[in-house]
Amino acid sequence: MIEEIGSWLGKLGLQKYTTLFVEQEIDLAALPELGEADLKELGIPLGPRKKLLKAITALAGEDVESHGTSASSTTEVVPPLPANSDVSLAAWERMPGERKPVTMLFADITGSTALTEKLDAEETHDLLYGATQRMCESIENNRGTVCRFMGDGVMAMFGAPVASEHHAVDACEAAYEMQRAIRDYAEEIATPHGSRIAIRVGLHSGEVVVLTVGEGEKMEYDASGPTVPIAARMEQAAEPGDIYISAATKALAEPRIDAEALKPVSVKGISEPVRVFVLRRVMSAEESAAQTTRTPFVGRRAELNQFRGILDTCIEDGQGQTVYVRGEPGIGKTRLVEEFVRIGATNGMKCHRGLVLDFGVGKGQDAIRALVRSLLAIPSGSGEDERQHAADAGINDGTLEPGQRVYLNDLLDLPQPTELRALYDAMDNATRNEGKQAVVSRLVSRVSAKNPLLVVVEDVHWANAITLAHLASVTKAVAESAALLVMTSRIEGDRLDQRWRSSTEGSPLFTIDLGPLRKQESLELIEGFIDSSDPLAQGCLERAAGNPLFLEQLLRHAKEGSAEGLPDSIQSLVLARMDRLRPEHKRALQAASVIGQRFNADVLRHLLETIDYDCQALLEHNLVRTEGAGYLFGHALIQECVYSALLKRQRRELHRKAAHWYSGSDAELYAEHLASANDDEAPSAFVEAAREQLQQYRFERALHLTERGLTISSTQSDRHRLNCLKGELLHDLGNIESSMAVYREMLEHANDGVQRCDAWIGLAAGMRVTTNYEAGLELLDKAEPVATHHSLIIQLSRLQHLRGNLCFSLGRVDGCQEAHQSALNYAREAHSLEDEARALGGLGDAAYVRGRMRTANDYFNGCVELSRKHGLGRVEVAHIAMCGFTRFYLGDLQGAMTAGLAATEAAKKVGAQRVEMNAVGCICHAATDLGEYELLEEQADHQLILARTLGARAWEPLALLWKAIALQGKGRQTEAREVLMQAASITRDAGRAFNAGRIFGALALVAGDIAAREGALDEGETALREGSVGHNYFWFYRFAMDALLNVGDWERVEAYAAAFEDYTRAEPLPWTEFFIARGRTLAAFGQGNRDEATIRELQRLRDEADRTGFKAALPALEEALSAA
Repeated sequence: MIEEIGSWLGKLGLQKYTTLFVEQEIDLAALPELGEADLKELGIPLGPRKKLLKAITALAGEDVESHGTSASSTTEVVPPLPANSDVSLAAWERMPGERKPVTMLFADITGSTALTEKLDAEETHDLLYGATQRMCESIENNRGTVCRFMGDGVMAMFGAPVASEHHAVDACEAAYEMQRAIRDYAEEIATPHGSRIAIRVGLHSGEVVVLTVGEGEKMEYDASGPTVPIAARMEQAAEPGDIYISAATKALAEPRIDAEALKPVSVKGISEPVRVFVLRRVMSAEESAAQTTRTPFVGRRAELNQFRGILDTCIEDGQGQTVYVRGEPGIGKTRLVEEFVRIGATNGMKCHRGLVLDFGVGKGQDAIRALVRSLLAIPSGSGEDERQHAADAGINDGTLEPGQRVYLNDLLDLPQPTELRALYDAMDNATRNEGKQAVVSRLVSRVSAKNPLLVVVEDVHWANAITLAHLASVTKAVAESAALLVMTSRIEGDRLDQRWRSSTEGSPLFTIDLGPLRKQESLELIEGFIDSSDPLAQGCLERAAGNPLFLEQLLRHAKEGSAEGLPDSIQSLVLARMDRLRPEHKRALQAASVIGQRFNADVLRHLLETIDYDCQALLEHNLVRTEGAGYLFGHALIQECVYSALLKRQRRELHRKAAHWYSGSDAELYAEHLASANDDEAPSAFVEAAREQLQQYRFERALHLTERGLTISSTQSDRHRLNCLKGELLHDLGNIESSMAVYREMLEHANDGVQRCDAWIGLAAGMRVTTNYEAGLELLDKAEPVATHHSLIIQLSRLQHLRGNLCFSLGRVDGCQEAHQSALNYAREAHSLEDEARALGGLGDAAYVRGRMRTANDYFNGCVELSRKHGLGRVEVAHIAMCGFTRFYLGDLQGAMTAGLAATEAAKKVGAQRVEMNAVGCICHAATDLGEYELLEEQADHQLILARTLGARAWEPLALLWKAIALQGKGRQTEAREVLMQAASITRDAGRAFNAGRIFGALALVAGDIAAREGALDEGETALREGSVGHNYFWFYRFAMDALLNVGDWERVEAYAAAFEDYTRAEPLPWTEFFIARGRTLAAFGQGNRDEATIRELQRLRDEADRTGFKAALPALEEALSAA
């Protein structure tokens, strides 16, 4: 007996009374029989007496024989225990304190100085002790806890250590009772002593940190935080005999109180004066209920009937719609949808569910991926082999098309095989997202064709843009399928705006806005817990005011032994229930709240540092529910409330432990938990998490994680790394201006040369797109010495590759060659296959700019082969068209056309508009010489649209050139001239190196007079002398020869042929050789040369043109042969 009763008293901090209880033979079984008089007779003082009575009351409903010894009763309700300092607890559990919403009370005796003048010390002490005793009784009679005594005053708190939803009302009642008791006491002592005393009382409500002070026999509770001094200031401002309360206390205690506003008072440390009210009256619950106006209830039966009608139509007609359930937190959205699911199941519908979470979701568990797995009948927690098998089955049985496998792999978190990785790598982000949306929609359509579906997605208010796009796609799909989509959302944060609704293209959407329950519906809910005629039921019914979560929590709370009080917030309700759990279950619930709304038992055990904890007690208390292989908090607000009660240092420790669990398995959750732990490594973790998403081509998610990292980064080095990635992502997403703005900001805040180097390279990459080539080269000239000094090999490879590209656009032949060769050397030194492939493509560009098309073709083919081998899809797609260009100059017109069409299709598939623009140019080259002018004009128009969309002004003249060639080929010479004059004007502004030679050569061809022709030829020659990309020489000489052939200037034709031959002497090409020979032979024929050799050469050229497809070159040859 001595051990059991001693243990029980020790938990209450009253171990010193163990001997007294043993001497009186009071054991655990006898405790419920003890009352106030018994304890007083034992000589126990008032404070410990009240503490014992409270603990004995809590024991009344328990099997006290087994108290403290039974470990099997996981749902046992016990009085709150003091903080445990056991070293076996985890570090976070040994941290003292807990955050709680409370009402603090300060009371101080006035008039005591006059007593000291008339009485001796002993008499004064006895009188003041009597007053203090009455103050403490008032506090403890109203569920308060005395924290400390201060001179002639007392500090107490309500709502801790056990949380209470009615702490403000309790404090008001205690203050009111205290004033009555002291007034009576003052009357009692006034006659014999000739002096009167009074008290001032102040109340304020807010959050505090509740501390457990001392151990064993000296266990006490204390509170700290801003709430405490404000309550003290209320007391200091009060008049003797009055109770001053703050606006916060008044708001929580209404409508149970009457209070009168007074002049605000100032509080040290708070800038604005605090509003003050004097408490005049505390009403009974019955009286206040009679005066309270209730919010009108909104029912549920109408919604169920509406849903039944929608469901019947869906099943009968095979066409569904979307039902959108909105309401405030706790209003019953989830329970209504659960009823929808039950009705659907009764009617043969299969339900598939996804939950949108703001945090705490692992791989494969986001709403859309969870839906995909459910639709493919993949069990929760399935491994890669099971998911792979399900994906194969989905393709093989025709549920999905073979071409959708690449998107399905992403949705199922499966690795892409090499042949698909290249394609997926090459796609832009929008294309990937659209492909995944199509997969989800097709799954819904095909699966519903076998059996009607009900798809449920909850908490859409937390959905991101990608999830919302998926939901819009599914909304369209269910409209044409035997399927219904049901979504829930809070009204605050509703994401389905007009833009989203427009994206559904008019698909039917039925919105249900939920309000409070009707009384009858509330009574039906009550029947699930207790008899609705029970007095407890009526109290819960009135206090819940129709909010299902409030009502449910109140009912559960009542079943656990507390039915009094009006809830001031869900937080107080949840914390009150949490405080009544056994300590180990309370700790588990707190740890789970850190993981997130959804949690896994293994992670929880890791946080608790145990191997055998199960959540059965939490399930039985309906604080959590099972969700697949894990658990889900019964309501999001339960998780939020429990989490908010943890001290910040406890949260940090738990988040740090959670981060350790996710390290190596989930980069995003690892980063999020480190951030919540305020860990210095969090920004770096967000970089890695973003790069992981980037590797999966989820650019928006990667950008979001980068932004998250920036919001919590505190050092300049972390911000620099994150901004480097942000600039790269924005560039890849095509937002060049924003990308460059990031790099400019980086440059402004750079700490050293390495950081400036990163910013310069990023800016130069943007300048290449915006055609500010010279400025880009200047930045690279600044960056190179820094990168060299610090041996930044990868940066040097990319810098040189970028320099080569800029030189290419400027027609700087030697610079282009040298830069790309250097890029290749650095890439191989760094063992970077991607940079090596890019460098090979760059060397192809360098050969191209020199007019060495055969060499260029070899490099481009090497680049494409290496990229294809290693799944470097973006590099591969970017260079397919270049293979086509060089094949064109090698005389393979049909091969060039095939390559151009393939490159265009690939670019469209991955959404790479710049690559597509270049690929369209390849088609235009081939179409020009094949004489396919309709195709040429169509492609030229498309290229012009792409150039203007991308803001690539240097490419506009090229599109206009092909447009003019098409018009000329169709006999519309004047229109062709006007188009080329526009192209020439842009070329003069945007830079001559890329286009000038071919533009001015073509302008000479369509010139209307000698002066215009000569001016165009002069300007073209000048552009070539200044330095130009190789294709300009080819096309200028070709156009110039044709222009002069048209006017019979035979000698100058020969001069241009000689110049053309000289330029290509190092590497003659079939295309150039053909047009050089054609110009010379037609000039000789024009000069009257009709010898056999000339005629044979004309015939050879005609036959070659026929064979290779040079249809545009045929008319002049055939005309000459006809004249022969």
